[in-house]
Amino acid sequence: MLLSNQKKVLQKCGIFFVTFDSLNLQVYQGVNTITMKTVYLLILTIFLFGCKASTDAENASVKENQDTAIPAVPGIVKPTITYHLAAINKETIPWLNSIISNDSLQVLLYLNRVDKKHLLRQDTLIVPDTFYKDIRKYAPFPDSLEQLKKVHKIIFYAYSIQAFGAYENGSLVRWGPVSMGKKSTPTPTGLMHTNWKSLRAISTIDPEWIMNWYFNLDNLNGVSMHEYDLPGYPASHACVRLYQEDALWFYNWAEQWKLISNIEIGAYGTPVLIFGNYPFGKRKPWLELATDSNALTITSGMLETELQKYMVVILERQTQRDAFLKSK
Repeated sequence: MLLSNQKKVLQKCGIFFVTFDSLNLQVYQGVNTITMKTVYLLILTIFLFGCKASTDAENASVKENQDTAIPAVPGIVKPTITYHLAAINKETIPWLNSIISNDSLQVLLYLNRVDKKHLLRQDTLIVPDTFYKDIRKYAPFPDSLEQLKKVHKIIFYAYSIQAFGAYENGSLVRWGPVSMGKKSTPTPTGLMHTNWKSLRAISTIDPEWIMNWYFNLDNLNGVSMHEYDLPGYPASHACVRLYQEDALWFYNWAEQWKLISNIEIGAYGTPVLIFGNYPFGKRKPWLELATDSNALTITSGMLETELQKYMVVILERQTQRDAFLKSK
C-alpha cells in the first residue's frame, strides 16, 4: 500500500512532541510549569512511554540526516535511496490523483521518464521509499567531473537510461528525463552541437507535430531536441523529446553556432554527446531500481570513457569559438 506524502501523525510521548511532516521527522521539546501533582503524573507517563519516546527520537535523528539542507551546486549530497514497484490499479490511482500538484509527482514523473498525460497509462511505476523535494538527489549523473573543468558547457544524453545531464565547467547544473528515438528510428550517437534554434518548428514528417523550444543538433539529418510527449519509453523519430521546462531551459542556456557563410562554421555551439544503447524488447531500465538502487547510475568513469573519443575536438572547437567571439 502506498503512503501519501501529505499524511501527518501527531504523537505525544511525555514532554516530547513528535511530528511527521512530508516524510521529514522533527522533534520538539516542550518546557512547562507544572504542579507537584502533575509531576507525579508526569513521572508515571515517562515511565510508561519513555522507551517509545527514546526510539522515536533516534528515528527522528536518522530522518533529519537524510534530508539535510542541499548546498548550492556543486556539492550536492546524495542520500542512499531505496525503491519499490507499484502497479497502476484502483488502489494506487486515488493516491496518484491526490499528488497532482505535489513535489512527489515530479519525482515520480522523472523516475519513470513520463509526463502527466501518460502517467496513468503505465502498468507499473518505480516509486522511491523516500520523497525529497530536491530532484537533484535522484540524479543518475555524477555531481562533478574533473575532466570537464575546462569545458564551458556540455550536454550528455544517456540512451540507456533515457536521461540528460548538463554540465558547466565540470559541475552538474541540471538533469532530467527524455524520450529518444524508437527502435526503428534511433537517435544517432556521437558528438553533436546545438546549432540553431526556433521558438516553434513544424515536423516535416507530420505537420500536426508542433515542436516548441526547438534546438537543432544535426542540420543535415534534422535531428533536434525540443518539447514533446514523454510516454515512458523511447518513442521519437530520432529527435530528443524533453519536458517543456527543460526544453525552455536549454533554449536559453545552450549556445547557437556562428556561421561565416552558408557552408562554413565560424563557431560551434554547445557540445552534445549522445551515448549508449537502450534495451529494446526488455524491461524498462528504471524498474530495475527496485532491486538495485544503482541500476541507472552513470559513473564518472563511464563519462570519461565517452569523452576520450571526442575531448580533443571539443576543446579545439571551444577555443575556436572563444577566438571567433573575441574577434567580433
